[in-house]
Amino acid sequence: MNNQFRVYITFNTGDQHLDTDWCDQDKLMSSLRRLLHGPVSQMGIITEIRVVDMSDCIIFLVQDGAQVFPEVA
Repeated sequence: MNNQFRVYITFNTGDQHLDTDWCDQDKLMSSLRRLLHGPVSQMGIITEIRVVDMSDCIIFLVQDGAQVFPEVA
């Protein structure tokens, strides 16, 4: 079975939302492109983007527009 991912977002109001539910890597990359570079990113209303895998491990984390995990070299 291929790894599956979920994408959670947190808005500047503190509300959390499951943006993308159990998707493959291609859908994950599309969702991240949209969230990081699309209209909603320009509005500045998302404070956190969190991607988790099927083991419930965080594999990607962005807070306040900066990538936190994995650490950027």
